[in-house]
Amino acid sequence: MSARQHAAPAPVGGSLFNATTLVCGVLMTVMATIVVVRLLFGLSSTTNVNDGYSWGIWVVVDVFIGSALACGGFCMALLVYIFNQGKYHPLVRPALLGSLFGYTLAGAAITFDLGRWWNFWHIFWPGYFNVNSVMFEVAACITLYIIVMWIEFSPVLRPPLNGIEGL
Repeated sequence: MSARQHAAPAPVGGSLFNATTLVCGVLMTVMATIVVVRLLFGLSSTTNVNDGYSWGIWVVVDVFIGSALACGGFCMALLVYIFNQGKYHPLVRPALLGSLFGYTLAGAAITFDLGRWWNFWHIFWPGYFNVNSVMFEVAACITLYIIVMWIEFSPVLRPPLNGIEGL
């Protein structure tokens, strides 16, 4: 088999319901419960901070770690497409997927870190812009990064041409 050929796709096999998916299901249920409690009862019920002062270690954990996870995709795209290092091209798609997940995580975290999450739409309405707010700058940048990542990752979502490519 030459370097340009790929093995025929085949199902992995095995049961979908195993110990790993059970643990992930339990963790997702716990996470969904915490999110609902936070949205209904405010930040103090889950983070020991309040709606007036929502900053804390959570911003560092949510936004900065999500953004750090996401930086790999932009660095890999810069290396391959701008610096013309084609030998790293097989790493671009997984790196961009990691970036998409990282920036989406950071964007969702900003929504939950806002003291009044129901006003999140204000960052998109010019009459409500608070350009003196650090959180506005973070929210605006992360929103733009997420849009760029979805545009950059969108070719993967096209319909398959021969039944093998795409998602």
